[in-house]
Amino acid sequence: MHVWGNSCFINYKYDELWVKLMNEQEAINWIHKQLKFGIKPGLNRVETLLQKVGDPHKQLKTIHIAGTNGKGSTTTFLREILQQQDFKVGAFTSPYIEIFNERISINGQPIPAKDLVKLVVQVRPICEELAGTEDGAPTEFEIITVMAFMYFVEQSVDYAIIEVGLGGRLDSTNVITPVVSVITTIGYDHIHILGDTVEEITYEKAGIIKPSTPVISGVKQVEAQNIIEKRSRDHQTSVLQLGNDFKNNIVNTNSDEQCFTFEWGNVKFADITMSMKGFHQIDNASLAIQSYLTIATIEEFPVQAESIYKGIHNAYWPGRFEMIQKGPDVILDGAHNVEAIKTLVTTVNSRYERANVTVLCSFIQNKPINEMLSILSKNYNNIALTTFDFFNNYGYYELKEKYENGNVKVEEDWKKAYNSTLEALEADEVLVVTGSLYFISEVKKALKENN
Repeated sequence: MHVWGNSCFINYKYDELWVKLMNEQEAINWIHKQLKFGIKPGLNRVETLLQKVGDPHKQLKTIHIAGTNGKGSTTTFLREILQQQDFKVGAFTSPYIEIFNERISINGQPIPAKDLVKLVVQVRPICEELAGTEDGAPTEFEIITVMAFMYFVEQSVDYAIIEVGLGGRLDSTNVITPVVSVITTIGYDHIHILGDTVEEITYEKAGIIKPSTPVISGVKQVEAQNIIEKRSRDHQTSVLQLGNDFKNNIVNTNSDEQCFTFEWGNVKFADITMSMKGFHQIDNASLAIQSYLTIATIEEFPVQAESIYKGIHNAYWPGRFEMIQKGPDVILDGAHNVEAIKTLVTTVNSRYERANVTVLCSFIQNKPINEMLSILSKNYNNIALTTFDFFNNYGYYELKEKYENGNVKVEEDWKKAYNSTLEALEADEVLVVTGSLYFISEVKKALKENN
């Protein structure tokens, strides 16, 4: 018997044997074979699965983070700040960049293989049992969510930062009652699911707002801010809005570090330096700082300025304007929607001459590829559009027929395109590899294997 707080989870027979028989890849393969979407929308499946394993989510102090872009970076900044104060911090994020285990981590360390296998062995028979019910089998994301909660309870984390997978209102993570709720940005992503207006998308994101749980908002659009404020009033809680209630000011930015000032009322932190690149990361860092200050107020622990300075400076998130080579520079950035592409272009243009920029990109279906390519084409003359091994990807001939034009060349093999482009670049030029985070993940994996 494995005890979860005041409730318990009874291990199924032969669990220990199955832990010995199953390896890590088999466990991951089983997870990936589960349904991507449930037969019915809603939280019933995940709530039932959680109840079967003792409701571990109710035994955690959580921070819930939703938004179109910036969730992963904000999570990383906040985790680093809390770690600097000697808290043990779990983080549930998606997607992964290098290995699946990254999705469930503690203090930045991915879940070990043996613990991942153990969790799969525990939840699999319950999932098979639920498959015969009216709501159907839990989805892949619901299963991973539950496994994260179980692991964080088992490891006795002080705080668990939970990143929304998609939307918010009906996302499987929306079973928690967090210490604070964070909404980073609102943009046009997953419009086939969330809606095609700012108001519709914000309504889904704002679904994470809970009664008496403070909201930290980084959204820019006034109409989105209004919806978040109304939802918060309806739930009798407060909103702290970036740019209104707390602010940042850029001090300087260079090729290696950025420096900014943070202010919240009478609280001020000057000359905060960060290694992560891009003006948008200053906003993400500010959201993390405000979240930390709000949590400290609620939880009544002392604010440590050193934790903020060290945490922001140490934060690293792969695939977000990540420079992997210099002279010529090579940058990896998972800009997978219109807002992210615009942000990427702004950051690149602040650091390089446009004529010196070459782009290698790949996008998956259900993304506004026309608009994203249009933005890139207006800024850069050398763009290579390619494909990669992914279930929801475009085919080479489809890309070539639809998108090849004057400054967009379609390449069938991204590895050959990457190598030939890099060989042709001068020392002062830059190759920007961007698009789907799944593409960035494949690129990083391949480059790591070759080194």
